[in-house]
Amino acid sequence: MNEQRAWKILIVDDDADSRASTAQWLRRRGYNPVTVADGESAIERIEEGVAVILTDLKMPHTGGLELLDVAKKKAPHAIVIVVSGVESVDTAVAALKAGADDFLPKPVNLDELTERIESSLRRRAMAEQIAQLQSQLTQQRGLDNMIGTSAAIRALFEKIRLVADTKSTVLITGESGTGKELVARSIHRLSRRAAKPLIPVNCAALPESLVESELFGHKKGAFTGATADRKGLFETAVGGTLFVDEIGELDLSLQAKLLRALENRTVMPIGGSQEIEVDVRLVAATNRELLQQVQNKEFREDLYFRLKVVELTLPPLRERKDDIPLLIRHFIDQISAENERPVKDISSAALEAMKAYKWPGNVRELRNTLEGIIVLTLDEIIEEQHLPPHILAAESAQAIIHPGMTLAEIEREAIRRTLEHTGGHRSKTAELLGISVRTLQRKLKEFDMERQGF
Repeated sequence: MNEQRAWKILIVDDDADSRASTAQWLRRRGYNPVTVADGESAIERIEEGVAVILTDLKMPHTGGLELLDVAKKKAPHAIVIVVSGVESVDTAVAALKAGADDFLPKPVNLDELTERIESSLRRRAMAEQIAQLQSQLTQQRGLDNMIGTSAAIRALFEKIRLVADTKSTVLITGESGTGKELVARSIHRLSRRAAKPLIPVNCAALPESLVESELFGHKKGAFTGATADRKGLFETAVGGTLFVDEIGELDLSLQAKLLRALENRTVMPIGGSQEIEVDVRLVAATNRELLQQVQNKEFREDLYFRLKVVELTLPPLRERKDDIPLLIRHFIDQISAENERPVKDISSAALEAMKAYKWPGNVRELRNTLEGIIVLTLDEIIEEQHLPPHILAAESAQAIIHPGMTLAEIEREAIRRTLEHTGGHRSKTAELLGISVRTLQRKLKEFDMERQGF
């Protein structure tokens, strides 16, 4: 027996003969029919694992359309097929508009009924499979721009998944360029609010005089230039997520208004006289030490603890060096495709040089550096000579330092290795080392290196 045939079918008809004959027909085909004589009885049975509801349209007390309305609320996954003796296009249209999956006129052709039921069940099974795949895809896509397999980043991914489907306010902390907005977007996309908007606002990018209007809106005439009512971002984000970046830049007076909005879930537009309810989840981010700002009286303590319900800290790139190769290859594919460039990979030497660099600008700096390299080369492989001088210099510095070396020894070794790298080209060596040619010449003389062929 096909698993599909085990599904329960609720037959609702005030005609006893019609009920019985339909049930007998479906039972012979392996279905599990349950019969009731009216809509009220059907409502009592509707949540008992019913896969299909086959209901007459015209019945005393509770009719087919009323039953359909209840079914959509109590058993949204059930297929509803409406049958009626009134062979009218208007009747069919009314049933389908009300949410019925199909419509059949009476007397029902039982072969056609079976075909319609099987077709509907196949469509529903396919729809459920697609929904499941879409859900899995959403889970994957929610973190698709956050690349990494290091312990630090995997721990972060797990925290994002745990917090995403809650209502809690989230504070994202980390250095500039670590990807705080990507985390906010991932939280939103993995949450129940994903179908509603994610509205970002960067407090550092707005003049202080405009921040309040942007967040809370204003009424016409509230200030010079306010020629019409304007919704604030809290209202725009209703049902969704408001991402407030660089929240440490907020003025103290605005911090008080933001705290009130979070506590009361209401906002007061500038020039308004009535508060507006807003159902918004707040995700905030900062690269500042908010606790230090609290101690310096630059940030409200009560707002700090209201924001810090859940804190996610992004590790800097220098603490997740194992992720650099993955990030580089991801960005190479992305940037090459965007700019129609032939670059496909990076040499091991160039990769080691990039891993040695500290990346103070974090992932943002890494991507921007790669974009600068890729758009300026027609080669397929990124080699050491394609890298910016400061990255090569960082590799040289890291390679030469050993415990116990004097500063003079470190300096001499840095000059020697850089000269070897440039083939003895003094101006390039000076550029890589960040010194003038004259200083280089003086150092060569000081370290007695001129006689070594340099």
